[in-house]
Amino acid sequence: MKSILLVIVLLSVPTTFANPGAQAEDPIQSIRQHYAQINSSAAKYKKVKKELSGFSAEGGELVAYFHGPSVMKMVATYFGESGKASEEYYFWDGKLIFILSTDFRYDKPLSGKVARKTQNRFYFGNDKLIRWIDENAKEVASDKPEYAEKQKEYLESSKQLSDGARSKNPTIESNQ
Repeated sequence: MKSILLVIVLLSVPTTFANPGAQAEDPIQSIRQHYAQINSSAAKYKKVKKELSGFSAEGGELVAYFHGPSVMKMVATYFGESGKASEEYYFWDGKLIFILSTDFRYDKPLSGKVARKTQNRFYFGNDKLIRWIDENAKEVASDKPEYAEKQKEYLESSKQLSDGARSKNPTIESNQ
């Protein structure tokens, strides 16, 4: 009777407890691995370029990387008088997983000489923003109002840009 009870108890113990080497998968680590894999395979992907209209003052362009019918990565570059911005979107299994947003500020309007560069990192899981690292390398709290705004903004823009990348139209028009 004791041996049966022992078996039942062992079956109910979490696997990480029963097997200290087993760990729950860290979603951020998984996203970083996918990011590295996508970038290392980018040369093999089909590249599609599109013009972006109405997204910024001086225009922009999108380069989408396809593995078969799936968008794996998109790089949207927005040009302005005082600088440019770049947003790199990464997808895994058809879902947005990561965005690297880089802002380049010029020393003088239209000079093209970058005086300052800032980056924000946005990690997604199941269509939800799960971590935001700001330009100061600090994690933004998920209860801040701008956190939900960024989630909505990036989920919408990723859909609009990936739909535009798949279309026959050479230009993607802003919805705003």
